[in-house]
Amino acid sequence: MEKDKTARSTTLKPSQLLDYALFSFAVAYLVIYLWMAYQRLRYPFELEWIEGGIVDQVQRLIHGQSMYVAPSINYVPFLYPPVYFYFSAAASLIFGGGLFPLRLVSFIASLVSFIVICLIVRDETRNWRIALLSTGLFAATFRVTGAWLDVARVDSLFLALWLLFIYFVRARKSLGYSVLAGLFAALAYLTKQTALIACLPVLAYLFWCNWKYALSLLAIATLTIGITTLVFNQASAGWYNYYVFGLLSQQTEWLPLEFVSFWKDDLLVHLPLATLFSVFFLAGRPKRDWLILLQWLAILVGALAGTFITRVKIGGYDNVLLPLYAVLAILFGLGLNELFKFARQLPIDFRGRLEGLIQIACLIQLLIMAYNPYAQIPTKADLEAGQKLVQLLSDVKGEVFLPDHGYLPTLAGKKTYAHESAIWDVLRGDRQTIGKTLLAEELKDAIHQQVFDKIILDSDLDLNWCCVEIDQTYTKVGEVFQDQTSFYTVTGDKKRPTYIYVANRLK
Repeated sequence: MEKDKTARSTTLKPSQLLDYALFSFAVAYLVIYLWMAYQRLRYPFELEWIEGGIVDQVQRLIHGQSMYVAPSINYVPFLYPPVYFYFSAAASLIFGGGLFPLRLVSFIASLVSFIVICLIVRDETRNWRIALLSTGLFAATFRVTGAWLDVARVDSLFLALWLLFIYFVRARKSLGYSVLAGLFAALAYLTKQTALIACLPVLAYLFWCNWKYALSLLAIATLTIGITTLVFNQASAGWYNYYVFGLLSQQTEWLPLEFVSFWKDDLLVHLPLATLFSVFFLAGRPKRDWLILLQWLAILVGALAGTFITRVKIGGYDNVLLPLYAVLAILFGLGLNELFKFARQLPIDFRGRLEGLIQIACLIQLLIMAYNPYAQIPTKADLEAGQKLVQLLSDVKGEVFLPDHGYLPTLAGKKTYAHESAIWDVLRGDRQTIGKTLLAEELKDAIHQQVFDKIILDSDLDLNWCCVEIDQTYTKVGEVFQDQTSFYTVTGDKKRPTYIYVANRLK
C-alpha cells in the first residue's frame, strides 16, 4: 500500500511532462547554437561570401589606412558605418588576423542579445522560466534568420546594440537612462543604418509620453552620430557620406513579390503561434496600461518597418529578419505570461485544460523552428578543398583576382582586390556618380589591359560587375573543383570560386 502511494506521488502529470519538454527544447536550441558557433568560429574560410571582404576592410584599419576612399579596383568599402569594423579591428589586434576575431565579435554580440531578451522578459513578467522560453525561441530562429548570428557581418552587433537601446528605453525615465538609451541608439545606427528606421517609432512614442526624456535621448544620439559623421567625412574628403548615405539612398530596386510574400513566408510560416501570442498580449492590455501598449507597439512597428523595408529590396537576405524575430520572441513571452494569468482566473477544470493547450502551442512553435545543425557547419571536405584552392592560388606566378572572395588570396600570399559586392553597390542604380565613373573605367581598363594573370569567378559572365567583356581578353580554361558539392558557403548566396580565366597574353 505504501509502495503504491509512493509510485503515485512520483508519477509526472501530463502538464509537468509538457513543461519539461518545453524547457528541454528551449535549452537545446541554445546549446545547439553554442556548439555550432564553436565549430564555425574556427573554420578558416568563408561561411558567407562577403565575410572575406569585411576582413579586408578591417585589415585596412589595422594597417592605418582609411576605410572610406575613392572606389578603385584595389579596394571599395562596404556601405556600413564604422562601429563593427573598429570592434573587429580591436579583436584582431588581440587574436590575430583572419575571420576568427570578426566572428568572435558577432558571437559575443549574439550572447548579449540572448541575455537582453531574457532580462526584458524577466523584468516584464517576473518569471525566469518564461524568460528562458523566449530566449530559446529566439535561438531557434537561427536558421530562418540566415544562420547569421556568428558570421563576420555587422548584423549581430547591430542587433545587440539596438536591443540594449530597447532595454533602457523601457526602464525608468531618468537622465542617466536617457543617456544610455541615446548612446546605444547611436551605436546601433553607426553599426547598421537600419537602426534609424527601427528607432524612429520608439522615439515618437517617447516624445508622446515624456518629451524631456525623449529630448535628452535624441540629443545624445544626434550628437554622437553627428560628431562621428563630421569626423569621418572630413577625414575621408567626403567619401564617408558618399558610401554611408549617398549610395544607400540610391538602392531603390524593389522586389514586388516580397511586398506580399513577406507576411506569409517570413512571418506566419515560421512564427505563427508566437505572432498569435504577441497579438494576445497587445490586444488584451487593459485601458489603464495604454502607455505599455503604445511602448510595445512602437517597438514592434520599428522592428517591423526596419525589417520590411530592407527585406523587399534587392539584396535583402534572411538576416534582415533578426530585429523583428527578436521582438516577436519577447512578445511571445509577454503574451504567454498574460495567457497563463487569464487561465488562472478560470475554474480549475477549465484552467488545467487551457494551460495544457498553451503548453502544447508553445511546444508546436518550438518544433516548427527545428532545423539540421550539421547542415550549417562546413565539412572536412570543405576544409580540404579550401586548402587545395589556397595552394592553387600560391602556384600562380603573377596577379590573381577573386572578386567574390577577396580574403582568399591573402592566405596564399597574394594581394587582395575590391570585393564584387562592394563593386555592385557602386555600379548599381541609374544615377551616374563620380565613384561609378571612376570605378567603371578602372575595371574596364584592368580587364582590357590584362592586369591579372588569372581571374577566378563564381558565376556566369552576365552576373559579374567587376569583369565586363572578360571574354575579349581572357579565356576560360577550366574549373577550380572537380566535384559539385565541396567548398560552397553554408549561408547567404550559395557560392564558391569556380571558373578559371587566363589572360590571353600568356598563351
